[in-house]
Amino acid sequence: MLTKLIGYEMKAFGRIILPLYAATLGMSFLIGLGVRFLPEEAYNNFFGATVIMIFSVLIISTMVMTGILCVQRFYQNLLGNEGYLMFSLPVGTHQLILSKILASLIWTFLGSVTALCTGLILAVTVVPYRDLIGAVRILGIKLSELDVQMMVNGMGSLFLWIVVGVLSFTAMLMQIYASLAIGHQWSSHRILGSVLTYFGINTIKGILSGLLVNIGIQTGLPGFIMTQTGQESLVPVQVSAVCMALVLIVVFSYLTWYFLDRKLNLE
Repeated sequence: MLTKLIGYEMKAFGRIILPLYAATLGMSFLIGLGVRFLPEEAYNNFFGATVIMIFSVLIISTMVMTGILCVQRFYQNLLGNEGYLMFSLPVGTHQLILSKILASLIWTFLGSVTALCTGLILAVTVVPYRDLIGAVRILGIKLSELDVQMMVNGMGSLFLWIVVGVLSFTAMLMQIYASLAIGHQWSSHRILGSVLTYFGINTIKGILSGLLVNIGIQTGLPGFIMTQTGQESLVPVQVSAVCMALVLIVVFSYLTWYFLDRKLNLE
């Protein structure tokens, strides 16, 4: 049933976000061809400025719309009128929440891939083929000259930063979900209640984060974790960020589940 819920969420996202992705990729292709084949004067006038502005608006709109949909789908589907149908389904509350967060993460990943493809399309269309191949060869030579251990450590550090980014984004999204679930307990002005709850949680989180960081520094817990896992080359900041994000995800997930499962009020 979880896969069906995720599939439903993916379709709901896709109806809105896929046209934006397609428009962004198509515009990057047209701009790349224009830069390569049109006279330079064409992009030094009002037409060129307009094209670049439209492209920039598309990229920003795609990023903003992805974030809005991540929140909107949760609010409308679980706390709005659709909630009566969703909570009547033979699934647990945790599955409903999990389907929202997984669909949001998938579409955020697809958005990142779209941004990467946009850059690649611009590079391929703007840079001549021979120059592009030459640049790739030079990059390959430079990489082959690097120390293997240095490359492994660098890739490991990069991977951990990606993990930190994914977990931090998940924690932020779960904080928004928890704030919406708590704010929905208000009899009126529920959006205002959710906003105030979010900033209140931020204040508490900031205080607790400072305390936990100090405890980690005093006890040397990050270093201990790295030693036990055989990853002494990792940066303590990365380990601390991963631990912090995991704790926040667990706390916010529980709060969201509790208020949706035990305190839900759809009136």
